[in-house]
Amino acid sequence: MVELSEVCFRSSPLIELKTLAELPPEQQEPFRDLERDADFHGLLVPRLPSAVNIKSVGRETAALFRGLASPSRIDPALLENSEVREDLIDLVLDGIFEVESSGAFVSGADAFPILCTLPHATAAATAVARLSREALLYAQDLETDVPQILTSAVYFYNRIPISRFWRSRFPDRDAVSAYLGIDRGSLRTLLDQHWHPAPVEKSNGWLTWYSRTPRQHSGGDVTFKLYVSPRPEHVRDAFEGVVRALASFPGSQMKIGQDAAGLLRSDKLVAYFYSREELDEAAQAVQRELAGCPAQGVPFTAGVDADGLLSWGVDPPDSSRALRWLGRESWRLWLAQKIGSALAVARQARGTTVEPWLFAVERVRRLGVDVDSWTPTASLWSAS
Repeated sequence: MVELSEVCFRSSPLIELKTLAELPPEQQEPFRDLERDADFHGLLVPRLPSAVNIKSVGRETAALFRGLASPSRIDPALLENSEVREDLIDLVLDGIFEVESSGAFVSGADAFPILCTLPHATAAATAVARLSREALLYAQDLETDVPQILTSAVYFYNRIPISRFWRSRFPDRDAVSAYLGIDRGSLRTLLDQHWHPAPVEKSNGWLTWYSRTPRQHSGGDVTFKLYVSPRPEHVRDAFEGVVRALASFPGSQMKIGQDAAGLLRSDKLVAYFYSREELDEAAQAVQRELAGCPAQGVPFTAGVDADGLLSWGVDPPDSSRALRWLGRESWRLWLAQKIGSALAVARQARGTTVEPWLFAVERVRRLGVDVDSWTPTASLWSAS
């Protein structure tokens, strides 16, 4: 690492700063919501297709980007502000700014050894932590630097391939409903007593149940998710156990995949809660019901048990969305997108000493992710 005040920075020549007014009308519309922020100035846009995504910036960052059009050192007084200093490092790691090293300007993973302490791989302590590590290494080995492809590789890791057997066994929601037994016996009694099903037109690929005793939930609240990940051949027993356990938790909601594709994904069965305490209590109840159930495991979640059958995550609050049309984003998708973008940046490095997967881990750590448990730290969405 170097002292930041002693090195030259410059704005990346591959990025240009544009105000909304400078974009064609058809390109302006998706970003209109950003104008609600009084500090919003414009967008940093790649000049050519690259691993760098379009990024909105405030007035101070825009002024710095213009000021560093020619290489220059940063005012030491400015760097005394820890927030400014860390933001500058992040912008270099994301390829927006570059730093001089050995007569050349570098960014991304090439700049990491200059600006940050080199990371070291630590042992993955739980089953889901090991799955997360495997997903990172798998994505790193793909011959691509397209962020969307790398995001998908990370997000979908550990899904079971759809075979003719599974497609014929679970062709649609009617077949899954019949297999689960939701229309008969004690299971139907419990479901009817505590939940009501979401209409088909709002299913979005899931069989979903909403609580008959819903709770108030503001746009600034996070949502805690309990992932139940049995092997697909054990999904009926797992679902029955979850229903029995959650019947004691008024206000809980749940969903399960509605066809073969949904039941072969790792995060096939999910329950929702509005506090960490309630999630923990429900997880204990579900764990008692499902003792011995073989696990599949959901990468990039926090393990509850040793085998990966149960894990949890935290969805971002609605208020974290700068653009309303994006819709609510799940924790795993948000995390996969950040990891995919970081892997794409790292794969474009020319002479770095840090592996792409480690660069991605450190990049999301700097965003406020606990990369040991793959959960947000208190600084990210004030979730704990």
